[in-house]
Amino acid sequence: MDTPPLLRDLPSQFEPLRPFLESDLQPYIKIHVGEEVEWLNAAWDGDPLAPWESKIGGYPYLPPGTDYPRDRETGEMMMFLMQVNCAELPIIDGLNLPRKGILQFYSGLDVPMDQLSPEQHRILYFPEIIQDRNNLITDFSFLAEFAYQREWYEEIYSLTFSVQLGVFCVTRDGYGKTFDIPEALKTLYHEFEVDRQVTSDLRVNKLGGEVEFHSYVSETVGEAKGQLLLELNHPYDSCDYFYFFIEDSDLANLDFSKVESYFMRT
Repeated sequence: MDTPPLLRDLPSQFEPLRPFLESDLQPYIKIHVGEEVEWLNAAWDGDPLAPWESKIGGYPYLPPGTDYPRDRETGEMMMFLMQVNCAELPIIDGLNLPRKGILQFYSGLDVPMDQLSPEQHRILYFPEIIQDRNNLITDFSFLAEFAYQREWYEEIYSLTFSVQLGVFCVTRDGYGKTFDIPEALKTLYHEFEVDRQVTSDLRVNKLGGEVEFHSYVSETVGEAKGQLLLELNHPYDSCDYFYFFIEDSDLANLDFSKVESYFMRT
């Protein structure tokens, strides 16, 4: 793993902080979003990526007999956000993601902002992957009319992943790491906190790690239970942020039914 930009480019006046920061480095999985490969046209077809590929947008991997997710409150079909082919993910300590299968994230279209909402997002996990289009649902025309009546992301992006190291200085009560800042460094650390904000946008798309607490992120996120599973800043609408949190025991059991979620539009 490379040295984080934060430490590689640390200004000389902050050198006294280096040992402290190096001791608190935390691994996470960086999500690298590729160039837009296509967008869904009016016929609601044309996803160039295979159903089992890691991607944002397009069509989900969906075996026959699987009900497409609906909002538990409104009954409306949810929007497919992204999916991860878990075999492509690097392994990091403290984040027991599945080693195989497909992990998918969906969002309702009436999600309240600034509120933790376990009801209006959905996660599906398929432990086995069928790599035969003839044995998968490929006709998603049932989404077309609904999608064009409502706000919907139409762009498709491929994804790759890598392990990164970061210092997450703002943490959540009971779940993030507690920092014991030496008294002699507290003034310098406060100045560093202001300075480091310019680097935090570089790692918002990730699995694991901690939330990037920008000035516009509500304190509600700090109330989420469990570790950060996914933080996504949508590449097409850069004002839309999605957060998913899961308890360690649920992740170990591959139980995604109790994930807490949060949506923010800036």
